[in-house]
Amino acid sequence: MAEFFYILHICKKNRNFAFANYIPMRIRKWIPILCFMAMSGIAIGQDIHFSQADLNPLFVNPAYTGFFEGRARFSAFYRNQWATVSNPYQTLAASGEVGIMRNRYSNSGLSLGVMVTGDKAGTLGYGIAQADITLSFFKALSYSNENFISAGVTAGYGQRGFNPQNAEMTDPDEVFEQTSQTYYDIGAGLMWSDQFTDDFGLQLGIAAYHLNRPNISYLKLDSTYLEPKFNFYLNFNIRTSPTLTLQPTVILQFQQQYSEFLYGLKARYDISNRAYFKNNLFAGVFFRQLDAIVITAGLEYDNWVFGAGYDVNISGLKPASHTVGAVEIGLVYLIKEKKRVKKVKSIPCPTFT
Repeated sequence: MAEFFYILHICKKNRNFAFANYIPMRIRKWIPILCFMAMSGIAIGQDIHFSQADLNPLFVNPAYTGFFEGRARFSAFYRNQWATVSNPYQTLAASGEVGIMRNRYSNSGLSLGVMVTGDKAGTLGYGIAQADITLSFFKALSYSNENFISAGVTAGYGQRGFNPQNAEMTDPDEVFEQTSQTYYDIGAGLMWSDQFTDDFGLQLGIAAYHLNRPNISYLKLDSTYLEPKFNFYLNFNIRTSPTLTLQPTVILQFQQQYSEFLYGLKARYDISNRAYFKNNLFAGVFFRQLDAIVITAGLEYDNWVFGAGYDVNISGLKPASHTVGAVEIGLVYLIKEKKRVKKVKSIPCPTFT
């Protein structure tokens, strides 16, 4: 990914394209797009991602849809990346989830989610906009409601495009035949959660995206597809004291020969003594292999969760970025159910924040 932003910086700096005189006229107009095509080849098609993946796991795996304590969850995220290199990536995302059916006798249910994402960067405003609907089904594997499995699917409609108005062409009369491309996107995921003891639990998830290999070519080529992407998510909840919980997390993502490896530790400190609404401070440090050190912190207060993250760039782009990677903020609102005294344990949904 670092190599792409260097290419993008050069393209922006030399947008007069003096070497264009040596290139046939019929392909000169595609020179700006070639810079962005470098991104697709080097940076895995630049799928939208967030460093605070555990703040809202819906962005990691559709099987996590509705897997939380409460009736509904709403979230919003903003990310600004590579501000010192070129026109930065501006990423926005919003989602909502709700349980649509719950069978208390069989300890199973359905949840529905909606997610909207948008991303834009570069002199030509190359951007991605996508809307997805997710559906998940969960089922208890034990009578004590401490062991669950969930399966989810996602279907979306997306658009990729750019604004050619800022492109300086050799021939001003030339126009781009196509500046946007639409596509459908399909994915699926599985998740297993087990609360082994009151002080130890884990969640394990696997997911696959772009299973239909969407065609994203502006030139209507049959060889330009968004290849399937697979991810693996592992999160532990280890309570070391009545007020302190440690959450080691590992995320692996693969797309053809490209990969991403994120791992680290977050600590949550309970600053309240209430049994239901727990107010927590949390902070964590994560490492994205060969790319960044991610520092996160936030507050969980009653129904609200606020998180902030900063990526310290350690990749080959460091001389140009001056270690500035990304700034990210997230806000989550939960509609919780009133606590009721029951003889049988309730669903022990994992705490991701």
